Amino acid sequence: MARRDLYAVLGVARNADADEVKRSYRNLARRYHPDRNQGDEEAARRFREIAEAYETLSNTELRARYDRLGPLYRPDGRPPTPDEVSDWVTDTLGGMFRKRRPEQGEDLRYTLSIDLETVATGGERTIEVRRAACCRSCAGDGADPKSGRKQCTECDGTGRSGGRRLFRSQCPHCNGVGHLTIKVCETCTGSGRVESLEKLNVRIPKGVATGQKLKLRGKGNDAKTAGETGDLYVIINVNEHALFQRRGSDLHCSVPIRFTEAIMGANLDVPTLNGSATIKIPVGTESGKLLRLAGRGLPTMKGGRKGDLHIELNIETPCALNPEQKKAIEELDNILDDAAHPRRSAFVDNMRNRS
Repeated sequence: MARRDLYAVLGVARNADADEVKRSYRNLARRYHPDRNQGDEEAARRFREIAEAYETLSNTELRARYDRLGPLYRPDGRPPTPDEVSDWVTDTLGGMFRKRRPEQGEDLRYTLSIDLETVATGGERTIEVRRAACCRSCAGDGADPKSGRKQCTECDGTGRSGGRRLFRSQCPHCNGVGHLTIKVCETCTGSGRVESLEKLNVRIPKGVATGQKLKLRGKGNDAKTAGETGDLYVIINVNEHALFQRRGSDLHCSVPIRFTEAIMGANLDVPTLNGSATIKIPVGTESGKLLRLAGRGLPTMKGGRKGDLHIELNIETPCALNPEQKKAIEELDNILDDAAHPRRSAFVDNMRNRS
């Protein structure tokens, strides 16, 4: 069924002649043609709607039938089903008492990549966002500011349909705005909005994590009609760090050490997010040992104690040795007895006991 006034779709009066209908159709079809609006689903929907309206209003017989049936009209000529009649009655009665809600602009999303150091300190970033802003030339109306619109003759510019006061509803011909657009605004081509590139400051809280959203109220698209502006959601993406892996508010750092440092022990400088710290490697340290630096991790967004920094010590096996180095290691191995390798000795003994 025709859910919307077909005359309003083409922007013509009910008494418009065939030439007016055809002229309006051609202008609107050129404006919303898919070839000129590639990827714009709203323009494609509008184009189909315009074509369907013209198919009916350009045919004398179909137009007469539409004028008789109004919203209950079907292009195929079949009578409406009971369900369709019920839906129409529900919509009509609902429109009588329901207050028209203003349209809201679309929300926008922006992905902001930050470093791990920014997570630790917080800060501000300036971003550039493309958004649909209200056209200043036509004040969002979409009509040419000089001679682009005319008063709706169906409602005399009130935006309300006739009838007794209690049962007055929104005028279907002009969609309740009180006027029809006869010439679109050249600045926004009738959309009421123009693309705008704006710079915005974003405050980044400490402890923020990948995937979290920061809401900037009223920084999305302006509404196509009078209504609230949408919001901008900044999606945080924390870049991978060359030294640290994040685990909640804790940090993990894998530090390679020499096998001599593991044997003899040593003092070693390790990185932190705000500089370096010196740790003591115990004598006889084995690969994979974890040392904890309390409070050297990341803050949480709710405040409180910082996380910890966990240092994992991994013994690096010497490689690409020259003959002199190989000889020195062989001599060392020859003078090391079983007491120097207690776990190795126990393993060998267990193997012998099995046999």
